[in-house]
Amino acid sequence: MSSWANKYSQRSQRSQHIPPNHIPPNHIPPNLHQINVFLLCYNESALIPHTVKHYKKYVPSCKITIYDNESTDNSVEIAKSLGCDVVSWSSNNTFNEFLQVHLRNTVWKKIQSGWIIMADMDEFVCVTENELIEEQKSGVSIITISGKNMIGESETIDVTDIDLQDINKYIDNSSESKHLCFLREKIKEMNYGLGSHTSNPVGYIKYSSKTYINKHMEYVGLPFLINKYIKRYERCDEMRKKNINIHYTNDIDEIKNRYTTSLVESKSF
Repeated sequence: MSSWANKYSQRSQRSQHIPPNHIPPNHIPPNLHQINVFLLCYNESALIPHTVKHYKKYVPSCKITIYDNESTDNSVEIAKSLGCDVVSWSSNNTFNEFLQVHLRNTVWKKIQSGWIIMADMDEFVCVTENELIEEQKSGVSIITISGKNMIGESETIDVTDIDLQDINKYIDNSSESKHLCFLREKIKEMNYGLGSHTSNPVGYIKYSSKTYINKHMEYVGLPFLINKYIKRYERCDEMRKKNINIHYTNDIDEIKNRYTTSLVESKSF
């Protein structure tokens, strides 16, 4: 394991909470509407318009910053045209989950207050601006989330034939029940694990009693899914050697089977 991975592993095993009286639960900063959305990106031109549309709908005053892993498509141009800030980072043209973990745990630290949403491009956290204001007033520091794999039926690679906002079929996915939304002034560390599927937050911890949905927009159509998995598989060779990201495959029949099974088993809102 690399020295960075060793450092990450040791860090993720620590468990500590700052006593509640360190940051008063009723402390409300002057700007209740401060919301920063951070999104990781690599060749996400198909999803970016849908993702930005989602967050502008739910949290219209938010600032969106996209951390782009040197995309080779027009992701950066699309993001900038939609008013997003873009920060470029390099992984030597490979899929490096350890670097992504580092980014998820650090990029938001330059923000001193307000709500943070730290997500992948295909994760749509469904919490409104007014709901965040009320949660903040009640002293909540982390939003409780239930993950859903959304099952769409697009017939194109770029999903231009559907509106992802209209997808209502889903299957429950506990691995997407992540702590993607938290209040910066009450949280010092999130200590996300691989894929943010685990976390060990440090600070004043109070989870919302209400559960909000994370719509995972991966199975939005078979052509899109096949293209995504094959491209990710090509970049994940080093990760597979570490038994990471092994769900990506270049076996088209397997991808079709997963998609078809999910569609058959899906429920509707």
